[in-house]
Amino acid sequence: MKLGPTHLGATLAALALALAACRERVESAEHPPPPTPAAPSAARVLYPNGPSSFVDLVANARHGVVAIRSATPVKSGPAAMFPGSPDAVSDVALGTGFLVEASGVYVLTNDHIAAAAAELRVVLASGTELPAKLLGRDPELDVALLSIEPPAGAPPLRGLRLGNSDQLAVGEWVVVLGNALGDEVTASAGIISATGRNAAGSVITKRAVGFRTFLQTDARIHRGNSGGPVLDSAGQVVGVAIATGDRPDELSFVIPASRVRDVLDPLREHGSVSRSWLGVLAKPVTDEVAQRLGLPKPAGALVTEVKTGSPAAAAGLRPDDVVLRWGDRTVDHRDLPWIVAQTPAGKTIMLAVWRSRAEISVKLVTEKMPE
Repeated sequence: MKLGPTHLGATLAALALALAACRERVESAEHPPPPTPAAPSAARVLYPNGPSSFVDLVANARHGVVAIRSATPVKSGPAAMFPGSPDAVSDVALGTGFLVEASGVYVLTNDHIAAAAAELRVVLASGTELPAKLLGRDPELDVALLSIEPPAGAPPLRGLRLGNSDQLAVGEWVVVLGNALGDEVTASAGIISATGRNAAGSVITKRAVGFRTFLQTDARIHRGNSGGPVLDSAGQVVGVAIATGDRPDELSFVIPASRVRDVLDPLREHGSVSRSWLGVLAKPVTDEVAQRLGLPKPAGALVTEVKTGSPAAAAGLRPDDVVLRWGDRTVDHRDLPWIVAQTPAGKTIMLAVWRSRAEISVKLVTEKMPE
């Protein structure tokens, strides 16, 4: 087919446009335009999976974190931890505490902090410093309860919510808050590295206090944030930080919130906590133990030792007994010590005990734990 001058010009123009389009596509592939910035997300998911920051969590809880101070200087307070500080620096800082319960007029802290000075003062997140009254002490659990009276006309104080520490699992994120110097809330983060729920339980006084089962974390806990709240990824208090020292290689421990919750009323109403004791050493019932004793399945608390003169001895408990129930509560080696400790002295309890391949009932009268 023979093309005229008009048709030839149109064809050449079309070819030129096609070549230009191809060149543009090649060049755009080799040199792509800068990406359009993405619109900011409306919500930031910080936790629980792979948190990039705990900023929001700390901001929502900082109102409840307080500093505990002494009215007179103390030796080697939290200020001594700072680089360049003399070893025996005198300071009024003692440690951290936090507001508990809805009214926010109660402050929870470590007992060893509250016992460090005769006159205590609390510094709120707003910077307001108030005198504090010591309501109750529990040296065994290392917690103390203080009360404060907000100034007239001041906004109501809000306590931090206590969560369920019994549901914590190894590997969960936790954040430890502190404010020992009263000028800034500090935070350290880590995971729950052990729950203590698999340890042997003891209700033999003066030997091992099984109800003091601690949570363990790799979050940093020192004199400054000891007594402060330990938060889970939902922002609930799952424990109270407790400092055993200031060496970086030391383990960090947390008093479980479930233990704390049970002593709040006695501390507020009576100023102390009265506990009962049993007088046995209890260990877990493994598959091997269950098979040896004829138990249908592993359950209860295996008694391995009975202390002479104890309530357990008076009730006739003996090694190789398995305590299945304390009254109407099913127990194991982990919760038996705490359940016994919380039972009033002088109360008659019926125990369900596995002995000689059968379940029997044992009557026991609780006694107050010796001093």
